[in-house]
Amino acid sequence: MVSYEDIEMLKAYVPQGDGWVLSLYLDVDQSKASNLKRGFETVVHNLLRDVERGVDERAREEFELNRARLLRFLRSYEPRKKSLVVFCDARHDFWWDRDLPVSMPSVARFENAPYLRPLIEALDEYERYGVVLMDKEKARFFTVYMGEIQEHEAVFDEVPRRTVTTSMDRLWSQKNLQRHHDAHVHWHAVHVAERLRELVDRYRFDRLIIGGTVEAVGELMRVLPKRLSERVAGTISLPVTAPTQDVLAEVIRIEEQVERQAELQMVDALLTAAAKGDRAVVGPTATLEALNEGRVWRFVYAGQCALTGSACAQCGALFWEPQRATCWYCGGTLAAVPGFLNRVLERVLALGGSVEEVRGPAAERLETAGGIGAFLRY
Repeated sequence: MVSYEDIEMLKAYVPQGDGWVLSLYLDVDQSKASNLKRGFETVVHNLLRDVERGVDERAREEFELNRARLLRFLRSYEPRKKSLVVFCDARHDFWWDRDLPVSMPSVARFENAPYLRPLIEALDEYERYGVVLMDKEKARFFTVYMGEIQEHEAVFDEVPRRTVTTSMDRLWSQKNLQRHHDAHVHWHAVHVAERLRELVDRYRFDRLIIGGTVEAVGELMRVLPKRLSERVAGTISLPVTAPTQDVLAEVIRIEEQVERQAELQMVDALLTAAAKGDRAVVGPTATLEALNEGRVWRFVYAGQCALTGSACAQCGALFWEPQRATCWYCGGTLAAVPGFLNRVLERVLALGGSVEEVRGPAAERLETAGGIGAFLRY
């Protein structure tokens, strides 16, 4: 799991002298046909070829050292998650790589410092879920973030059992025991709520999920302070002893429901704003025109969008029309771009914009408008 400590370490890394860092973000998701049979290696070669064109002669040797080390690593690399991130300074033996469980646009940069913007945006974009799983005596706490789960220390409170006496005062004793038992269940819930509050303050959970027995969950919901209850995204029916992977699976199920709903709302807002001409566009022609003009603030695209296009060899402008042969900005010659969508995403990030991939019903709705769109700065 990538942490903010990793980000701070990477921010602090400065190559010695006039050193350079090769940064790579690579989509290796094996659920995509383009990545099967190691198709992602072709993407890397294309990215490095594009980077090489802009490398100053004084940095050419550094670039070749970094490219060679990266390609050696990739020859034995086996994808485990959806994305790979690498930062390499071969001259000074600096190497950092992580597999991420989320999709990221494929981008390569060769600069005097690690290119961190996409990684920071990914950390900021994905919500951090706090999970409590409890019964009347025990509670377990988890963090789920970017598809990974971490368990924290548990809470144990001994709650007296409800037993039946055989004395003459049986009825009275049962009532006392019931009150005694209920009081302990209540205080256990208060204890769990207090511990949960501490974890929220420490880990800054965006949403909470509560699971366990009906009685324990109900009591916890009654004692949660408002600022915590407002973050509850759902409940799950799992015993407190459930395996960690079962907890993760249930959280991901709820997380996907929340994400799909948020994506649908975003696409609806995009289509509405575009129809009104209110700083939004949809469709390849209008969206790429806005991108070429540097007006894109947030680029939105359907997950299975198969966008093809070309780039101007002279000014770099991007076009999707297959019949166009020359650039309408400078008159330069257009050349087809392999992995055109990746080029578009990289351009958005380079101009300080953000990218949003949508799936499910939101993607279907966006496809009816051309598969891509953007919220604009002006």
